[in-house]
Amino acid sequence: MYINTLHFKEIDSTHSHATADWDGWNAAEWTAISADTQRLGRGQRTKTWQDVPGKALLCTLVSPQVTWPGESLMHRHMAMAVALCEAMEAEGVGPIGLKWPNDLYLEGRKVGGILTEAQWTGSHCTRYAGSLGLNIEAAPPGFAALGSFEAPQVWRDRLLPPWVDALMHPDESAIQSFSQRLVHRGIGLWRVPGEEEPREAKCLGVDAQGRIGLQWTRVDGQTVVRWYVHGETHWVGGLEK
Repeated sequence: MYINTLHFKEIDSTHSHATADWDGWNAAEWTAISADTQRLGRGQRTKTWQDVPGKALLCTLVSPQVTWPGESLMHRHMAMAVALCEAMEAEGVGPIGLKWPNDLYLEGRKVGGILTEAQWTGSHCTRYAGSLGLNIEAAPPGFAALGSFEAPQVWRDRLLPPWVDALMHPDESAIQSFSQRLVHRGIGLWRVPGEEEPREAKCLGVDAQGRIGLQWTRVDGQTVVRWYVHGETHWVGGLEK
């Protein structure tokens, strides 16, 4: 599998660079844009991504032209996240956990994050960009790192093949595997819009649409299960396996 690679010493954001001109990338091949450091690293929504220069893998993968049904994107996302975890663990790192929907965890702290974006024609994705920020040798305070002294580019070249393969051929068990890796599976504290204080709920895993299932106990003692999309609820902590 051939993947074009483009590397910068410093850049505002590999993701922003990748999505600024979709048509500027090879329509027949995959392209990976990486950098030693980012000035304006992006996370989900309005969040930012901080790195220790030269000590993190900062990479955006751009697809060739594709015709992926829109309903398949979440399945591909989960397959890709699981494949990255498995590839890292194959190198003796981990175990790697997942925090719904886009974070990678190591020993109770965030070690990496995933950001995705798609270009659409009707109900089909025609180009896809997925970004991975992964602390390799060192991390900002409060975050984890793999503890590897290998260069980030070595990890880039190691992770790209399973990353692409998972997107192209998502494993049927990806949803179950994603759910099993959730760091908040079981009882924890969750916050929902409109409520000031978080409440205890049991995390049941994710469904095919990428929604998270939470089982709540009502004041009358009855339980109710609800499914939430990203942004509708947030895990606070209090995990109890």
